[in-house]
Amino acid sequence: MPRDYSTDAIVLGSHKLGDADRVVTLFTAARGKVPTVVKGVRKIKSRFGGRLEPFTQLQVQLHEGRNLHTLTGADTVKTHAVIRDDPAALRAALGFIEMLGRATPDFEKLPRSYNLLVNYLLEMDAAALSVRSARAETGKSGQSENELRGNTFGNAAGRDLSASESRFVIITLGAELKLLLLAGFLPHLADCAICGSSGSLPRFSAEIGGALCENCGGESFRVQAETLVAMRGLLETPLAEAGSSDIDERTAREVWRCVREICRYHLGTDLKIEPW
Repeated sequence: MPRDYSTDAIVLGSHKLGDADRVVTLFTAARGKVPTVVKGVRKIKSRFGGRLEPFTQLQVQLHEGRNLHTLTGADTVKTHAVIRDDPAALRAALGFIEMLGRATPDFEKLPRSYNLLVNYLLEMDAAALSVRSARAETGKSGQSENELRGNTFGNAAGRDLSASESRFVIITLGAELKLLLLAGFLPHLADCAICGSSGSLPRFSAEIGGALCENCGGESFRVQAETLVAMRGLLETPLAEAGSSDIDERTAREVWRCVREICRYHLGTDLKIEPW
């Protein structure tokens, strides 16, 4: 296999290396997650600096090394800057790429995961543009944001997210569940993970593998029936339609808890960023 290659890639994040370089984590179409050295990027005259923000989609040229590849060229395909410009969208999207980074090994080609990431960012772009448009109309009409709120979520800062902003959370939860499916960790959601009963399923166990009936034991926590319904719906619904799903805050938080516990038990990682 040639040591120099080109591929589509999306920036997940980066950290400093030495005085002038950075290691950028790229999720590529050709080779999955690729830790990549970008030489001199922290210098004022670097030709790569502005292109390496999280979520940016690139066409890159890479040189293969033993543990790290080296970026030799990059052309911007799509910046997804509208996501970075909206605090609610940014937080939700950072949560998804945190999970993606932790759930996937380096240098393993995962085309379906790459396509999921591409589609996720496109849907988040559309949602962020919708929120921007709604805010502009709010300003023109003289109404406050509170007057335009429908179903709302509370975020970590204590501010309610508007109905349009809550789309970020729903789209992200849908993408996270689809990522678990691709990773092979789809939980039992329609029947008991132990006995197969399809009756009442009031508890969830990541360790055992999903929903549990009242008669089966194991480490678990209680969930609403609506939570399991929401998880099944988000798995079955394309991301383009997920944002319009009717999911309230309590249900969304329980879905997130199920996702987090699956990652903790099966992937050995504790997700830090909640999507709101």
